[in-house]
Amino acid sequence: MPRVCGSRAALSVSLPVPDSLLSRVALVRTGSGGANTTRTFRVTPVFFDVGIHGWVETATPPAARRPEERSNVDNFDRLHEYYHRYRKLRLPPEEGRRPYVAALQPTLGELIKALRQAVQSSRPKNVEVLHLAASICRRMKGLRFTSCKSAKDRSGMSVTLEQVQVLATHYDLSPMEIQLALDCMRSEGCRRENLYKNTGSRRYAFSSQQIAMLPKAYRPPPGTYGSGQT
Repeated sequence: MPRVCGSRAALSVSLPVPDSLLSRVALVRTGSGGANTTRTFRVTPVFFDVGIHGWVETATPPAARRPEERSNVDNFDRLHEYYHRYRKLRLPPEEGRRPYVAALQPTLGELIKALRQAVQSSRPKNVEVLHLAASICRRMKGLRFTSCKSAKDRSGMSVTLEQVQVLATHYDLSPMEIQLALDCMRSEGCRRENLYKNTGSRRYAFSSQQIAMLPKAYRPPPGTYGSGQT
């Protein structure tokens, strides 16, 4: 698991690296005898931000959203550059991937192209940016973090949605079962425990008005939300 330690002034992040990637990193010989080796590599961080809260369209004028849009375009450029470097590694196909499933999925290049189009659009609440970025990160075996301001409400909706998308893509979850799986993951388990550990309540801090303005896929099931601490 990734580990974060240190202080705000000196933050240290330890990231685990799969052996399949680490074995391809060039060796650097150290010491007088040249017996010791270290592996060095660069981390390419990218950040995509999409506001989905209830008032983003009415309270945020288009001009105020431009920094977010510019940031997403800039970070896409960084991701696109990394994608070209990643292709040169010529990694073997992902183990355990069923051929018929892989054949039905878009290629990594197609996902990159779709993400470029998404970040260049000016639509508010364009959550397709987040979905595509997540898929691309998984395909390139990257590490990714998802969070909103409080790391519990919108984060819970996003994480559970991605879990269901993985089930549908890789484990044949029926389209008829997607909403049922979403409601189950948002009603039971670690998402509700995360709420309780942060606020002492197991309810998502959404009002009915906010729920109505969230993208449909990001709405919690009835009985799991209510106005509260954010």
